[in-house]
Amino acid sequence: AMGRNPVTWLGSPTFPVAAREALGNDQLRRNLRHATGTIRAKRAKAVSELPDWERLRLAGAAIKDDVLFNLDSYLERLETAVAARGGVVHWARDAAEANEIVLRLVRATGADEVVKVKSMATAEIGLNEALADGGVTAVETDLAELIVQLGHDRPSHILVPAIHRNRREIRDIFLAEMPDAPASLSDEPRELAEAARRHLRRKFLSARVAVSGANFAVADTGSVVVVESEGNGR
Repeated sequence: AMGRNPVTWLGSPTFPVAAREALGNDQLRRNLRHATGTIRAKRAKAVSELPDWERLRLAGAAIKDDVLFNLDSYLERLETAVAARGGVVHWARDAAEANEIVLRLVRATGADEVVKVKSMATAEIGLNEALADGGVTAVETDLAELIVQLGHDRPSHILVPAIHRNRREIRDIFLAEMPDAPASLSDEPRELAEAARRHLRRKFLSARVAVSGANFAVADTGSVVVVESEGNGR
């Protein structure tokens, strides 16, 4: 705790404290108004393409609830299926043990850098920080997570982690923190994406270890499913 302003996950202020400060930031409010308006419009368009959208949502929610209610047996079935296909499953009691296992596996390869696919679970357990403490650099490959990481920032949304940044801020972050960013970089989205793509391609080609979260895993087959729009999962 810090005086009357206790901190929460990864040193973030409590919500009332953070909200009061953020609401005073006019640029942040403009960024979020623009981004959420765009996202809501795109969502509405996608929803309108399906006549039974709400029924599909409810069916998906029911399946998730069933899995969560019976998670113990599903996880054991998943372990069996993964092992049958040559995978190795590690069980961790808590965040500290999970981080310890990942660090040990990375060190066993001799690597001192890993590339990461976006993963809220690894953000919540503080994996990047634990790897750094162990001498291993984690490079985020999801574009929004990369923006957050280079900006020495925190993700602000579970699906769109850099929703609080506008394109001018992103250009400034890239110029300051990305050594191979072109000096003439503009704030055009196409140019920003290309700069990130070139930066990450070098990381992909030199990486010996990758770390990924999972949007879901299939207990019957041992499959791990990652949903992404950028190719960084592949």
